[in-house]
Amino acid sequence: MTPWLGRDEGNDDRRRMRRQCARLVRDIKVPVPFDAEALCREVGDRIGQPIHLLPVEMPADGPSGLVISGARAHYLCYDSGTRPLHQQHIIAHELGHLIAGHTTGHVEDGEPGTPALLSTLDPAVVRQTLARDAGYDRREEAEAEIIAELLLQRAHSWAPERTWHVPVDAADVVARIERSLG
Repeated sequence: MTPWLGRDEGNDDRRRMRRQCARLVRDIKVPVPFDAEALCREVGDRIGQPIHLLPVEMPADGPSGLVISGARAHYLCYDSGTRPLHQQHIIAHELGHLIAGHTTGHVEDGEPGTPALLSTLDPAVVRQTLARDAGYDRREEAEAEIIAELLLQRAHSWAPERTWHVPVDAADVVARIERSLG
C-alpha cells in the first residue's frame, strides 16, 4: 500500500466482502415487516434444509445465538431473554452464517424439527458450537454481520404504498416531488 494514495487495503477488502455478501442475499425475499419464521423458511428453501427457530436462555457470558446443523435440518438458537430488535439481529446474523455456507460441524438428528435434539447432543459438539473461536473465524463473523445488516436493512426499510390518491390541486406538486426523489 502506498500511503499517499489514500487507499486502505483493509477497506478495499471490506468493500469486496460487502459486494460478495450482497450477491449472496440479492435474491432472498426478506419479509417487510421483519418476520423471523418467514425469513427462515425462505433461507431454508434456498439452502435445501429447514431452519427451526429455538428461543433459548443463553448464559450471560456465552453467545447470544448459534446454529446447530443436523442431517435433516438446522436449529437456530437465539437468546430468549433479550429485546425483540436484538433477537432479530441475532437471527439474521446466524442466518448469515448459513447463507454464506459457514459450517462448524454437524450432528445426527432424529425426526425433523425435534427440539429434543438439544438435550441429546454430544457434549463435544456443544463445546465446539459454543466456542466461537473454535468455530467461525473472524472473516466468517464479519461476513455474517454484513449479511445480517443487509437483511435487516431490507426488512426495516420504509416501503411506501405504491398507489394512493392525490387531491387534484396537489397532483402537480406531488409529481415534481416524485420525479426529484426518483
